[in-house]
Amino acid sequence: MGLFADLSDQGLMTGYRTFVLSLEPLLAAMGKRGMPVSIERHAKVTKEMEGMLADAERAMRAMVPDEVRPFHPKAGYKKPPTRINGGEYLLKRFSDGEDRWVRLDEWKPSNAGLIRYMRHKGHPVPKDFKNGNETTNQDELKRLARSTKDLLYEAVLAYRQIGTILNNHMANWAPGADGRVHPTFYYDTGTGQLAARRPNTMNAPKHGEDGSLKKEMANAFRKLIVAQPGHVLLEFDFKSFHAQTLAFEAGDRDYLRLAKLDIHSFLAAQFLKLPNRDRLLGLDDAALACALGEVKTCHRFVRDNKAKRAVLGYGFGMGFKKLYMMNRESFDNMAEAKRLLDTMNGLFPRACAWRDEVRAQAHEQGYLTSRFGCVRRFWEVFKWSGGRFVSGGDDSEAAVAFLPANDAFCHIKLGMLRLEAAGWLERARLINQIHDALLFECPLHLKDEAVAAIRTEMERPSDVLINEVAPGGLSVEVGVSEGASWDAMREVK
Repeated sequence: MGLFADLSDQGLMTGYRTFVLSLEPLLAAMGKRGMPVSIERHAKVTKEMEGMLADAERAMRAMVPDEVRPFHPKAGYKKPPTRINGGEYLLKRFSDGEDRWVRLDEWKPSNAGLIRYMRHKGHPVPKDFKNGNETTNQDELKRLARSTKDLLYEAVLAYRQIGTILNNHMANWAPGADGRVHPTFYYDTGTGQLAARRPNTMNAPKHGEDGSLKKEMANAFRKLIVAQPGHVLLEFDFKSFHAQTLAFEAGDRDYLRLAKLDIHSFLAAQFLKLPNRDRLLGLDDAALACALGEVKTCHRFVRDNKAKRAVLGYGFGMGFKKLYMMNRESFDNMAEAKRLLDTMNGLFPRACAWRDEVRAQAHEQGYLTSRFGCVRRFWEVFKWSGGRFVSGGDDSEAAVAFLPANDAFCHIKLGMLRLEAAGWLERARLINQIHDALLFECPLHLKDEAVAAIRTEMERPSDVLINEVAPGGLSVEVGVSEGASWDAMREVK
């Protein structure tokens, strides 16, 4: 049988026509418009970052003792070598007790180089949570920097951050003669999310703590994205989108209401056992929003670093062990991460039950089909152990994440199709789709009209996401920001 016959037999043809065939011309037009990149700023920032990378490399290598540097030959020289070609030499004692001469090479912050340094310093070598292999990933280096106070780890992190921006983003975002980059948008994920390549405009650097090098690098990069004269960048971003689609799929009214207001602050209040926490859900929306705002202000660390991470992980079906291992800088211990997820399960029993139900369904069927006619297959939701199926299969998290994620991404695509039918994708010049947001390079004279029309269309209640907690169709609030360049966006009221 052919592809189309298979799709028809599985009831997936409508979804294929809507989210692949109908969307393809929109994606091609978006790529053709391209992202504006200032040629002058790109050249200037590239040169500055090259200098920063060289400085970071010198600073990093100055901290590494000769004993840790790689050398050759592996067996050493018995006699002092003739230094015809220059280089640095060291008299090294080998395992057989003999001292022989070796030529030193430059130390590199590779996995092997860092592990060699850790062992020399007597620092614990981190292990990967999943496979137990030794690792020097970013999060582990941050933890080592905090626990050991060794400045080399901070230097390596800085070197990597600068190098990533310079060698990945700056190189791949080099503008053409028209002052733009023209990515190709395509379908590459099991959840229905779009992707982009040459360059990946959906992966532009953004996040980082205020004052951090990562934030500085991200801002420097985003300064390159400048609207052409007579235009302004407009970004429309769905708020708490995946938390709302999880609440929708679970049929959990409280979860949905709080996702629209501030579920992170609510969870923080419950976790901290704040006074009056049991009365919060009895407040009207205005009073509840005010109370949650106070929690956000007074308990920012718990709210942002514990509760927010837990809510995000909850939507992906994450267990407490993985939550802790991925966020050890946020939790005191694994028991605290468990207590936080247990708090969520107690607060939202419907969502807790739904996560178990959807795993069981994915296990029994071997696949899940979304309300939008998209399918994802699963091979090991539960794993076979001790003569029975138990939780913890490789596809366990993916089974929980699929339906809420597909709801969100298909809802965005339908919005794009409606905006195309109304002419707004061309008039307001859609140039990128990033996760839960649409980015436009809009003519200035159309700005106010475009903001009103596009936000209204994106916030329209869904014709597909309808159930007992959203009888009129799920509607998600959209935040709008504007700016002449991508680093200077401000909220539009």
